[in-house]
Amino acid sequence: YARLAPFKRGFTPRRMQWTRTNDLKVWTDPVDIGEISEIIWDVKVREDQPGKKMAYKVSYVGNHYAGDAECTVLFEQSRDAMRWSPVGKESAVYTGGISEVSFDFTPAGDLVAIGRNEDGDRTGFGSQLFFARKGALGTWQSLDVSLPHRFDSPRLVSMAGELILFARYAREPYALFPTWLPFKLQRFTNLLTYSLLPKSAAAYRLQPPESDGEGKWPSQPIELIRFLERAHGDTGFFSLAKLPGSSDDWVVANYTSTCHSGAPWIYGQTFNTDIYVCRCQPIRLD
Repeated sequence: YARLAPFKRGFTPRRMQWTRTNDLKVWTDPVDIGEISEIIWDVKVREDQPGKKMAYKVSYVGNHYAGDAECTVLFEQSRDAMRWSPVGKESAVYTGGISEVSFDFTPAGDLVAIGRNEDGDRTGFGSQLFFARKGALGTWQSLDVSLPHRFDSPRLVSMAGELILFARYAREPYALFPTWLPFKLQRFTNLLTYSLLPKSAAAYRLQPPESDGEGKWPSQPIELIRFLERAHGDTGFFSLAKLPGSSDDWVVANYTSTCHSGAPWIYGQTFNTDIYVCRCQPIRLD
């Protein structure tokens, strides 16, 4: 979990900590983990050797939202979730305007990830896709140009052999302003306009690159599956857990503002929020 501290009207991250329990009543004293100001966004556990499991985590550090915003995305692994080491030669797999990154693995063992490119980089603004082969999971390859839409607070999971993305939905692209404007002005105007538009929450299908060895992405890699009910205002921050003993049943939690469904995102932030929990099961229509 993240340890935060009050800062102006919001908060600032201090660092991550962990604690554990055997009975959900008595917890051990918190222990620091990772770098100072590091925010862990996604963790996946998979069997990499017979009888052995490896935990993988994606996190970011940096001055997100600052005038000179730059974040570094870290990708690390651990056998015990307490001591972490780089998956590749070094922990950093990206440096730029991307912060929140979610990832998962294809049936072939390749890695696919999606990141929110809110602060922008040389590829533009919006969302970025990453890909790494099974034999080189620490070497991430990205799109030459970011996708123009943002998929905020992404949660990518594997369901029935497909990569399913749960994220915020925005009808309009994030990169609304021309690239000939100064970069910092693009960042400011994109963020301001985006905050004044309504949002919802949805599930998407993410198609990985072709398995022909070239790693070429489809022309439309993200496909909308469906919207989630009662998702408007400030919404689209998912948590997912697979039901124990089930083949592909999931519990999905999301929050939403108690405001009008067409309200802008920033207006929804002034309202209370409700948390909704539902059960999700993929249905293949072959």
